[in-house]
Amino acid sequence: MADESANRSHAYDADRASGHGSTRLGSTTVLTGDIEAHEDLIVEGRLQGKIVIPSGTLTVAKGAKVEAEVKVRAFVLHGELKGTVRAGEKAVISETAVMSGDVITPKITIANGAHFSGGIRMKD
Repeated sequence: MADESANRSHAYDADRASGHGSTRLGSTTVLTGDIEAHEDLIVEGRLQGKIVIPSGTLTVAKGAKVEAEVKVRAFVLHGELKGTVRAGEKAVISETAVMSGDVITPKITIANGAHFSGGIRMKD
C-alpha cells in the first residue's frame, strides 16, 4: 500500500512539474517552425513561425529577433518582433523593444523609447 501511494505521489509531482517552469531558447539558437507550449518561453535567439502559449508568458529578450504570429497569456518584448500578438492578459513593450505588427490585448504598456509600428486593439 505504501508503494502505491509513493508511486501516485511521484506521478502527480511529475505531471505538475511538466505544466510549470519555462523553456529558454538561447542566444545562438535559430529556430524555424511552430511552438505550442503550456509553460513560459524565453527567446534570446532567432525564431520564425507560430507561437501558441495559452497559459504562459512569451518573453523576447533584448537582442532576440522573432518573426511570428503569437497567441499567449502574456507578452513581454525587449528585443525585436514582427507579426501579430494576441495576449489574453497583457502585453508589455519595453524601452529597448522594436515591434512591427498588431497587438490585441486587454492591457498594454509601451515604454518611452520603444519603437512600435502597428495597430492596437484592446478587448476584454
